[in-house]
Amino acid sequence: MLHVTHLTVIVFSLIGWMIPPLRPAHLLLCLLIAFSWVVLGAFKGYGYCLITDWQWRLFQALGRTDLPSSYMPMLYTFLTGRQGNSRHIEQVTQTVFWITLLLSVTVNLDFLRTWLPA
Repeated sequence: MLHVTHLTVIVFSLIGWMIPPLRPAHLLLCLLIAFSWVVLGAFKGYGYCLITDWQWRLFQALGRTDLPSSYMPMLYTFLTGRQGNSRHIEQVTQTVFWITLLLSVTVNLDFLRTWLPA
C-alpha cells in the first residue's frame, strides 16, 4: 500500500502540472512535499518524507535492515536491478522536483491570483 502511495505521489508530482483541472491539486502536493523536505526536514533531516518514514518503520518492524537513505535509491534498484549512486539519485530527484514546483507555480498563476491578496 505504501509503495502504491509513493508511486502515485511521484507520478502525480511529475505530470500533474500538465493536466489543467488537476493543476491546483498538483501545486498543493508540491507545496506539501516542499514543506516536508524543508520544514520537517529541519528537525528530521533535509529531504524528510513522511511516507518514507512510515515505510521504513514498517520494513524495520519486519526485520529489514538494508534500507537506503531514501525511497528513490530503492526504487531505482527495483526498476533497474542495479545499485545506483544514492547521492546522484537524490540530486536528480531534488532537481526534478524543484523544476516541477516552478512549473506548477507558473501554470497556476491565475489560480494563485484569486487566492492571494492584491
